[in-house]
Amino acid sequence: MRSVRSVVRTLIAGFLALAGPVLAAPAVAAHAQEVHQSSRTNTASSRQLTISIDAVNPSFATPSSTVTVSGTLTNDTGSPLQGIQVQLLTQAQYFLTRSQMDSYAAGSDQVMSPQPAGNPFTLTGTVHTGATVRWSASFTAAAAGYSASTVGVYPLVAQAQSADGTPYGSERTFLPYWPGQDAADPLNVAWLWPLIDQPQQGACPQTLATNSLAGSLASAGRLGTLLTVGEQWSQLDHLTWVVDPALLSDASVMTKKYLVGGDSLCRGGAREPASATAAEWLGSLTTGTAGDPMFLTPYGDADVAALTHAGLDTDVRTAYQLGESVARKILGRPFGIHGNGPGDGGSPAVAWPAGGTADASVLSSLATDGGISAVVLDSGEMTSTDAPYDNALASTTAGNGSPMGVLLADSGLTGILGSASAGSPASAQFTTEQDFLAQTAMIAAEAPYKARSLVVAPPPRWDPSAAEAARLLSLTYSAPWLHQTGLSSLAAASTRTPHRSLPVSQVSRAELGAGYLGQVRSVDASLAQYTGMLYQPAAGLLQSLDAAAVVTESAAWRGPGAAGGWVALDKLADYLRDREEKVTILGGTKLLLAGASGPAPVSVQNAGQLPVQVAVRVIVPPDSQLSVDNPNALIMIPALKTGTVTMTLHSSGIGTTTIQLQLVTKDGSLLTWRGASQSLSVEATHYGRAVLVLIAAALGVVVLASVTRWIRRRRTDSTAEGRSGGTG
Repeated sequence: MRSVRSVVRTLIAGFLALAGPVLAAPAVAAHAQEVHQSSRTNTASSRQLTISIDAVNPSFATPSSTVTVSGTLTNDTGSPLQGIQVQLLTQAQYFLTRSQMDSYAAGSDQVMSPQPAGNPFTLTGTVHTGATVRWSASFTAAAAGYSASTVGVYPLVAQAQSADGTPYGSERTFLPYWPGQDAADPLNVAWLWPLIDQPQQGACPQTLATNSLAGSLASAGRLGTLLTVGEQWSQLDHLTWVVDPALLSDASVMTKKYLVGGDSLCRGGAREPASATAAEWLGSLTTGTAGDPMFLTPYGDADVAALTHAGLDTDVRTAYQLGESVARKILGRPFGIHGNGPGDGGSPAVAWPAGGTADASVLSSLATDGGISAVVLDSGEMTSTDAPYDNALASTTAGNGSPMGVLLADSGLTGILGSASAGSPASAQFTTEQDFLAQTAMIAAEAPYKARSLVVAPPPRWDPSAAEAARLLSLTYSAPWLHQTGLSSLAAASTRTPHRSLPVSQVSRAELGAGYLGQVRSVDASLAQYTGMLYQPAAGLLQSLDAAAVVTESAAWRGPGAAGGWVALDKLADYLRDREEKVTILGGTKLLLAGASGPAPVSVQNAGQLPVQVAVRVIVPPDSQLSVDNPNALIMIPALKTGTVTMTLHSSGIGTTTIQLQLVTKDGSLLTWRGASQSLSVEATHYGRAVLVLIAAALGVVVLASVTRWIRRRRTDSTAEGRSGGTG
């Protein structure tokens, strides 16, 4: 019987695939989020009666079920109404494809023709204009004629009508159906549970850009909710935590006194006390997830695809290495290249690229720079290995030839999960939950006896209410067509599946743009200059500067978040420029070389707060008569001090030569800001040698005159002595 039902469903599905445009007008196969955000009632406009569904009990029917549906009615007609009824409708024909379900959800009346089920619920009294009242109606699965042996999904409609049956409006939902044991082989389902936020730290120590995390980390906040609910269900549903190390770092900053805002020079930030909430959140994450599967995004959830396409592979490596170091220190567990990937038994290291998109070149970067061996992609990126049926497992080859496991996160489920937030009304949250359950049932019903897997990946910055998040995980646990499994086991299994190819290079329009990344490249160069001249900088300082740079490359700055990225980028650029420009060459622009050689002292001022080590390179014009001894001598200058390096100049002739004094790092890299170079005009006169000659000549004349006088005196004395002797 199993094989017969499977063949029959396959044939029917194939027929609908051909005849769908005529019979069902199906929506696109991607099951995109907008479909699930569309209205399911024709009473959404003003001055009508609006009906909504916010509960179906049980969430899925069995042959013996009595299904109770409840919700609200709001009278916006402008007149009081009496005798209003709510009639439930369904039909014995189940959906055959997910595209049928999408068309039905979008309001197509050509897909299904539901009929009344059970007795109508009649509201007593008058429903006054503007009033909202509750309703509840029931029917039995047996009376509805649901199949006794086939898992499936059925249409369910709540219709508001007058006492004579005239419809006012309706609301649609789905009702999954489970006929009993062995109706299908359960899907192996793995959940990603993301703890990712917009990064907050720049280069200024103990400073965050905004204080948004203060509310988000609280028990009722977004991240507080995800952590609390995730911990409650992590064991039952085998959740895999996905954590951005930048979030850990930001929360860690808040555990001590910190600053919020301020300018790029670290001035003017608002002072905040140490946050007990942040400390509790980090403590709960550390202890509550110990032993749970977990993998990291690159630091700041860096946009790996954009960086790869821009040729910034070094930045990808930095983001992964930095993220691993930060997370290891805060959570006290190994990760990534030197850890065990998701953390449950030496399983592959997994990456989840922004938007779930990647090409072969991006996979090469992930493999080489992140140590990644399996990747979670959107299901639209690659055809299922069991097409036309959904299956999450696939494999591919990176551009560098590395084998890569692929886990295809179902795009339809991702869209559904993102369709309602914590602030959505109860009916919208119910729609999300029931759609999620129905879609998983439909996937199972496509090929009920074919072993397949399902990966559920909410949006990275998902914002469900606590009740909605818990309900979704509860449905995953209770649905008999789902079998909970860890992501790492699917990652390991994916490497044994048929190979699928990805484009060698395919740039998504969602990626960080080329203009923005051009500025990122410029800031990278400035950072390299700054760190290159620091003298024995502390490892913590270098890590904080790397973190500030990687934060500017976050996928959070895609699309609507672009403004935040530019702010972070501009602040870092200004910060580096200010620090760099505090190191300058002092002195005049002219030097007189009186002799053929002479000393040339050059002073370098360090007005910064950190010691630096630089060299002064002398650039002499070609074919010059001037030469320099000991150029590029390193000099260490303490903070707020001035250092001097002395060189010896030699000139083979008389004249003026303009040379260039240029500060360089110890590895010879030029420092390029204004003040790091200076022109020096050297005038060689050779006056010193001429003076010596004149002095020597003068001394010679004096000596000669003295000798001459001495000789004359001697002659005079001799003559006088002779005359005296003759007289006697």
